[in-house]
Formats: sequence, C-alpha cells, structure tokens
Amino acid sequence: MGSHESVAPLSPGRHAGRLTLQALSVSASQDLAVALGASAERRAVPAPAGVQWAGRARAVAPTALAAALTLTVVAAALAGLGASRPVPLFVLLGVGAVAAQTWQPWRRVIALGAGVTGLVALNPMFGVVFAGLVGLLASCRRRFWPFVVLLLAGAIVLPKMAYARHYHDPGYWNWLNEPSLALALFASALWWRARADVGRAQAGGRAPDDAVSFWLLYFLPGQAAFPMVFSPRVLDRHDQQPGARPPDLRAVAPLLGWFAAKTVALVLLRRLAPHALPHAFLREVVAVDVARLGRAQLRLIVFGSYVELYLALAVTADVPVLLARLYGWSVPAPFRAALLAWNPVELWRRWGLYNRALLLQLIYFPLGGGERHRYRNVMLTFLGSALLLHSGWFGSKYWQVGAGGWRDETLYFLLQGLAVCACLRWVPRASSERAPAPWGARWSWGRAAGIAATQTWSALVHVVVLAQGIDLATRGRLIARCLGL
Repeated sequence: MGSHESVAPLSPGRHAGRLTLQALSVSASQDLAVALGASAERRAVPAPAGVQWAGRARAVAPTALAAALTLTVVAAALAGLGASRPVPLFVLLGVGAVAAQTWQPWRRVIALGAGVTGLVALNPMFGVVFAGLVGLLASCRRRFWPFVVLLLAGAIVLPKMAYARHYHDPGYWNWLNEPSLALALFASALWWRARADVGRAQAGGRAPDDAVSFWLLYFLPGQAAFPMVFSPRVLDRHDQQPGARPPDLRAVAPLLGWFAAKTVALVLLRRLAPHALPHAFLREVVAVDVARLGRAQLRLIVFGSYVELYLALAVTADVPVLLARLYGWSVPAPFRAALLAWNPVELWRRWGLYNRALLLQLIYFPLGGGERHRYRNVMLTFLGSALLLHSGWFGSKYWQVGAGGWRDETLYFLLQGLAVCACLRWVPRASSERAPAPWGARWSWGRAAGIAATQTWSALVHVVVLAQGIDLATRGRLIARCLGL
C-alpha cells in the first residue's frame, strides 16, 4: 500500500510490534469500510412486494374501516327513508375510496373513475350521454362561446325538445337525469366564475384549469345518486395534500353521527306524527281543514312540516359530503344547526351552505356585494335563488313550469329576503356577527327569544311553498289563524 512504501526499512527486532499494529489498523479500517458498504447496498435493495403491500394495507386500513362504517350507515338510513340505492353502488364507492388512498398519486383519477362508473351503472344511457357532454365541455373549457353553446344545447334545449316533441314516446326522454342536468349548468357557471376571478391566486388557490379538476365537478364520487354543486375553489381549498394521512373515522365521525341522529329523528317524525294529528304535514292539508282544525293543531302541522323539510334536506345534503371526505376532500357540512339561528341573517348563513355559496359567487358579489346597493343585491340574490335553483325549470325536461314553481317560490324567497334586509338594517351587528361553530354562540334569554322569533317566521313563510293542496289565498288564511288573527 502507498502508506507502507514511504516507511524506511525497519529491523525486525525493535520495530516488529509497531509494524504489526499498523498493518492490523489498516486492515481493520478496510474491513469496516467493506462492511458499511455492504450494509448500504442491503438498505438500497427494495423491499419485497409482499412487504410493500402489507405496509400499504396497514396505511389504508383506517380508510377501509371508515368507508365500511359510513356506507353501511348511509345505506341503512336511505333504506329507512324509502330512498334506497343499489348495494353494488355502495360497494363501488367503498372500493374506490380504499383504492384512492392506496395509490395516492392517482387519487383524483380514481375518484373520477368511481364517479363515472357509478353514474353509468345507475343509468347506462344517461351516463354515456352525460359523459360525452362533459367530454365536449372539457375540450373547449378555455373558449367561452363554444362552451356556452354546447352547455345550453346539451343541458337545456335538447332535453326539453326531446320531451316536447316525443311526449308519447318515453324512450326519447325517460332516461334523463334532471338533477345531473342542473348540476351541469351550475357547476359550469362556477367553473367560469372561478376562472374569471382575478383574486383567486391571491387567495392561495391554483387556477382550476386542468382536465381532472374540471371533470370532478360533474363526477365527484356520489354525484351519480346524490348530486351537489361544489365550486372549484371549495374542492381546491379542501383537497388532500400529497403525503397527508389517509382519512379515517375522525374525518367522518362527527358528521356521520349527526347524519344518523337526523335520520332517526326524521323517521320518527314521519311515523309518529300521523298518529297525533289528522293531517301530519302541510302537503296533506285541504281547504276545509284550515277552518275546521284548531289553532294549536294548525301550528303543530306548520312546525312539524318545517322541521321535516329541514331534516330531509340536511340528511340528503350530508351524503355527498360524507363521500367526498372518504376520498380526501375535507369539505364542510352543508347545514350548521340552522334551527338554532337567532336572526334571519344567521339562518341563511347556516342553511344550505353550498347553494348559498353558488348564489353569492354568481349573483351577489358580481352585483357589488355589500359595498354598493346592498339591499338591492340581497333581494336580487334571493330572487335568483327562486328562479334558478327552485323554480324547476333549469335542469328539467319541461319548457313550462307551474305556478308552484315560479310564483310560490318567488313569493317565498322575496319574503325571506325582506326579513334579511330588515335584520341588516335594524339589528345591531347582524351583518358581522358570526358563530365559529354551530354551537359556538353564547346563550342568553335574548338569544333564545331571537331563535323562537326567527324559527317561527321561517316556519310560517314555508307555508307558501309546502301547502300545495290549497290555493294561495287559503294559505294566507292558514298563516293568519296560526298568528291568532
């Protein structure tokens, strides 16, 4: 070795021990280097496939448990409410949730595949046609006018013409899925609103321009059976980050618990109310009942119908949110204890968060929000809710809708809008007061009185849209009797 070549010849008697120690030291260091190198090579060898799969299985086991529990509870709840869905759909959604967390780099693509497959499995004809429409929209998602023409033709004109011209031949239109058509219209509008929002980059989100993000607006897991409009910014803000821990029971347990409780309450209300009242809900009331029944009975029917509507909407809206959480989108709950709202402004901050977000982005903020013409903007937003979301025209196969669609819904939302404007005008801090959580507000006698007054007003106004068995004038008399007039 080079170190030995520079040493002068040594006599064996005097320096033999020193030479031996040096040789041993060099040899030991070489042996240690070889050993360390071999250890590094062993660490660089990839683990066997079985070990890798075992590690993945341990990582996604909490997601599998959460998916199994969530989908079992949802399936049982829907069956109890008479709105059951095929068991294979829940199996597909559960397997998709586990697969999405097993191969996290492909999570969003797997979620998209589960959504498309679910719709095709439930409604093959519509699933194929709708996927083709979304594909065409995706191909021109950066060109406004071709996009608008395709959207209006595919989601409005052609479905309505198919029904109008082939009314006696149901094969042309009986496969249409009207909620999905409405979803296409409003999700597309939110897509373009997000693209046009120049402040989006400042808010910390990326521009929603990739094809997968676009497709997910229409085919998020659960959209096939439970359509809900999520804006691109909501999905972006609450998307699972790369390398994050897969969702487990903690991601769904609070909302799942409330979902189960609301389902039980709704089932009990529908089963027990008919035994307590001759007509349990407003939809069963006829004109003669308004004069025949006592005030106390009418009040019970009105409040029971109001609570039933709230529970039904909340239960239905919870399902797509639970499914989105299983796939990694931690989106917030759609209803935040709205029956505990203490003024009309707070009521609409807690009721239907995703519909509210859609109306704010498409109507309220473009008009100027609260910076200019605030009360006008509030009233136009409520009017837009009546005509866009609740009239029954957008997304349906009908060119014309009845008075129950445009007249009753318009009157209802204008009354609610007037209450909100009055609250903003005369109630101190109503526009800025926000509860951090459904139960985050401090209780007081004044707040309890506010809750009673707000919920009484909302219940009475709901008579306009829920009592469809009687004419509008008779509904007014029913409200007057409940007020003791």
